[in-house]
Amino acid sequence: MHRIALIVPALIATCVAAQAQAQTVNPNDTGQGRLEIAGRAPPACVLNAPTASGGQNATFTGIGATSGEIRITEFGDPQTAQPRGAAINLALPVICNSAHKLTVTSANGGLLRDGGNARNRQSPTGFGEFVGYQISANWAGQSASVQTINSNVLAIASADGGAGDMGLTITVPPGGGPLVAGRYADTVTVQFEAAF
Repeated sequence: MHRIALIVPALIATCVAAQAQAQTVNPNDTGQGRLEIAGRAPPACVLNAPTASGGQNATFTGIGATSGEIRITEFGDPQTAQPRGAAINLALPVICNSAHKLTVTSANGGLLRDGGNARNRQSPTGFGEFVGYQISANWAGQSASVQTINSNVLAIASADGGAGDMGLTITVPPGGGPLVAGRYADTVTVQFEAAF
């Protein structure tokens, strides 16, 4: 019984093969269709959690997926009441798949004392409540830097996409005049905007 089951399909296959060889195919009898597959990748920029790559008199602590806090270890010199220099270097992983613009914005334009007035700037003759600092950024082969007392926005435009670490450095200069005691703060916002 097994022998018959094996022989019969072999005979049928041989007969079908013989019939296929005997037939000729007319090219006009062949149907043809075409399928197109299309999709769209929208322009987007993704910014991930920053990490500190170095610092002087400053530390960085990540808070959540895309935020963090820079803390100046010793902001005011206890002997002179003047600010001590501080710097922090951050690396922010970024992917942008189209032309885009990077902006880094200082909310106050400098470090402002809680409850203070930004017009009370540092001077050698009086106590200040506001300290400007420098923001520097490196991204997609470009570099830019601003002094926050001159401009609170740093911008870099890129005509292409880019991926990698954006370098961000915050530098607070030492000296400049004594400060009123208190907590000094600012909020820096880093934004990548894809071109549409």
